[in-house]
Amino acid sequence: MHPPRAPASEPEARRAIVDVCRRIYARGWIAATDGNVSTLLDGGRILCTPTGINKGTMAEGDLIVLDRRGERIAGTRPPSSEILMHLAAYDERPDVGGVVHAHPTNCIAFSLAGISLAQCLLPEIVFTFGSIPTTAYTTPTTPEVPDEVRAWLRDFDAMILDRHGSLTVGPDVFSAYDKLERMEHVAEITFRARMLGPIRPLAREQIERLRDVGRGLGLPDRKVLPSPCDHCTACPGERTTPAPVPPPAASDADMSAMIQRVTETTERALRRR
Repeated sequence: MHPPRAPASEPEARRAIVDVCRRIYARGWIAATDGNVSTLLDGGRILCTPTGINKGTMAEGDLIVLDRRGERIAGTRPPSSEILMHLAAYDERPDVGGVVHAHPTNCIAFSLAGISLAQCLLPEIVFTFGSIPTTAYTTPTTPEVPDEVRAWLRDFDAMILDRHGSLTVGPDVFSAYDKLERMEHVAEITFRARMLGPIRPLAREQIERLRDVGRGLGLPDRKVLPSPCDHCTACPGERTTPAPVPPPAASDADMSAMIQRVTETTERALRRR
């Protein structure tokens, strides 16, 4: 892990959070007062969005400053009840300097359908994420959320929160936003591919080759989850659910008999008209 980028001056950090919030709002990945964003300042202080404010119209002066316990030390609005997630990220990962929690449409839709995005489908995702995990369901605004995400944060920069949204982290707030954008893009591509037909994850050999190339480029060694999908053997580990067995192919004699039956049935139907 690399250390977070040097904290920006507070005015720069305020502009950055407002910029990121407006990008997320414009994309439709938050609505009204949804979502929250934070970044580290010097002295371990945390600049973050407050509760109950529309992120599309929020101004720099609306942001608040917290200490590492989540206590407000500057600003007039109360902190978001989801600030515990942000504190967990900063506690677990000394390399994290920015955190984004949003409600990306396709990512949430996949979690509602019970479909994992952990399959290795695109080379870029193996490089940048390894896998995209979906956490267990937790009750929003409660300590259940940070307790669940802590374990995932040790290995992953981006994750889907079951029925709740997404959490992405990075050395600064723009990096955390870029990971949100990339993750939702993967979800959209996956959704469209599933509409066209069965999807084909990368083979195990292709995944290992990509990881070797990434190491050669000096990229972090991203974790790939074992057996994220039940219908293939692309990923390491054992499948937990047997793959469906296709029905046996019909013989030429069977096909001829079936055609003959259909023809006779059609002719009888025509004669009755």
